[in-house]
Amino acid sequence: MAHGPSEEKPDTSESRTARERAERGPSPYVPAGRSVAELTIKAVAIGLALNVVMLTANMYLGMRSGMTISASIPAAVISMGLFYGLRQAGIGGTILENNIVQTMTSAGEALAAGVIFTIAGVTFLDQPIDIVNTAIVAVLGGLLGVLFMIPMRRYLIVDKHEELPYPEGTACADVLEAGSRGDEGVRLISFGFLVSFVYMWLASGMAAFRTTIQTAFSVGETDGFAIGGDFTPALIGVGYIIGPRIAGYVFGGGLIAWMMLIPLLITGGFVPESAADAALMTQAEAVWDEYIRYVGAGAMIVGGFYAILSMRRTIADALGTAVAEIRGSGAAATGGRKRTQRDLPMKVVVVGAVLIALALVAVPQVQVGLLGGFIAVIAAFLFVAVSAYLVGVVGSSSNPVSGMAVATILIAALALRSTGVTDPVVVLVTASVVAIAAAVAGDTSQDLKTGYLLGATPRNQQIAQMIGIALSALFAGWVLYFFHQAYGIGSETIPAPQAGMMALISEGVLTGTAQWGMILIGAVFAFVLILMDVPVLPFAVGIYLPITLATPIFLGGLLRAGIDRYVSRRDDEDGSLAEHTTSRGRIVAAGLITGEAIMGIVIGALYITGTGNAEGAPFPLGLGGQTQTILGVVALAALVGLFATSVLRNAPDAADQ
Repeated sequence: MAHGPSEEKPDTSESRTARERAERGPSPYVPAGRSVAELTIKAVAIGLALNVVMLTANMYLGMRSGMTISASIPAAVISMGLFYGLRQAGIGGTILENNIVQTMTSAGEALAAGVIFTIAGVTFLDQPIDIVNTAIVAVLGGLLGVLFMIPMRRYLIVDKHEELPYPEGTACADVLEAGSRGDEGVRLISFGFLVSFVYMWLASGMAAFRTTIQTAFSVGETDGFAIGGDFTPALIGVGYIIGPRIAGYVFGGGLIAWMMLIPLLITGGFVPESAADAALMTQAEAVWDEYIRYVGAGAMIVGGFYAILSMRRTIADALGTAVAEIRGSGAAATGGRKRTQRDLPMKVVVVGAVLIALALVAVPQVQVGLLGGFIAVIAAFLFVAVSAYLVGVVGSSSNPVSGMAVATILIAALALRSTGVTDPVVVLVTASVVAIAAAVAGDTSQDLKTGYLLGATPRNQQIAQMIGIALSALFAGWVLYFFHQAYGIGSETIPAPQAGMMALISEGVLTGTAQWGMILIGAVFAFVLILMDVPVLPFAVGIYLPITLATPIFLGGLLRAGIDRYVSRRDDEDGSLAEHTTSRGRIVAAGLITGEAIMGIVIGALYITGTGNAEGAPFPLGLGGQTQTILGVVALAALVGLFATSVLRNAPDAADQ
């Protein structure tokens, strides 16, 4: 992990100059001295409407598949289309208004992830969906995520600009800039979008080929080696944006889990009874679900604490600023900042966090008690930092919110059990506050990265995010209740695997059956990585996530490395050609992410409306499994070839730059 502010030297003139240089960062699309319409009624109205749509679609998709899609880029694309239509009617819209729309819209998607991964788990404990309870917990957790992200913005978004790419945030900025300029970027992103959209329609809409290619095998007396990937355009695009180094760390964690730990456990006889007689790949997946996730959770707990430790000076400075502002001495300094560096006042953060902590204890619908409220706030602060860092590395779509919820459940259940608490619902609600805060913080950090690159006002984005959270929370309980009544949470249609796992773990800790040994293994592994000065969290994510997610991300990183190597042979000393090619690649990757995300919404809408086949794909072609696999390999090769060709085609020579 990159060393944090705790290792910086005293505030000499040299360090101040470096900090000022970092604060200047890249030249934003809209200069700090320019006044542009941003947080307008028009932008808020469009953002609220799209917010509810994304909330509903992602709650359904998340409970059906166990994963949600990042809504920032689809929201930006849809917003651009709406503003284009308004412009034809004589009502224009600025790029920063577009940014506010995507900020508000993505709040619904982020809050949906936290709700369906945790609160939905009460149905597995034979409890009904409480609409009021869901709304209160969602709004409290969501606001904590936004508030706790504010003091970390300058460190993660500004100071660590070069180290943390925030792939969706960067891609979203590229999308909005390309749409605003109307130049070559529009053609590139449109090409990436079209390729991804068609690719995913053929795969998910018609089952023409499989995107997931995986296998398990034995070597000698050792069984259970597993490798594979879900080779979708979005994951490859994310890998390209984050680059080969970080993608390699994630893939390395995946290899440790699936090519080392799982074979050892399977060969040693640690296969769950439900999968004992199943195929080898099914056994590997069962072992990962039963044991390895705990290893990843243990590594993330240690990595999270280390991240906080590395940021301790930044956090101390933020708290010091808050105290100064509350006393009134910091008001002038805050008002003197550039527009692009103005956050909500720190006294809002402190007072808001205190009020939320009191509400967690005092509001009867929450039911977590004094200890549960204390754990929720402290854990939320910890995992907001972890989440905001992680999405800077691997992106929002791969943000292991459920892993942070697992870690919270383990801590909360252990502490609450010591006080005599036996109700797993209390543990689950405590964890839901943290999961929602972590999901929202990850989304907020991506949005703030987009705003940083575009030249937006952070304070306006933070306000927009809070408005979006409030609306999402009001609808979340109703949407969850509707799906439970229509399909039944835990049914074949919406199995809600993450929620079921959370309920199981909550009961397991309270009854003493949790996998504490696996957690310790993950913690020790993370400690060793820290001693070796290797980034912990990307490795922990790789262990926790399925290998099918780590592999395509790594492929995208390799694609970036190959293109960069090819271009470097033609470049001159100033690296202008490499920079130009990297920019082209990011825009195409943004198109890939956008196309898949919007197709995910289309497929979700088809399922919700009951259009087409309810199982597998809406309009399946009826091809056999082997044929689908062969076509999947062909489709993947075509996707990679089209990506590379679009980036390198007509790229100017160094002499032309």
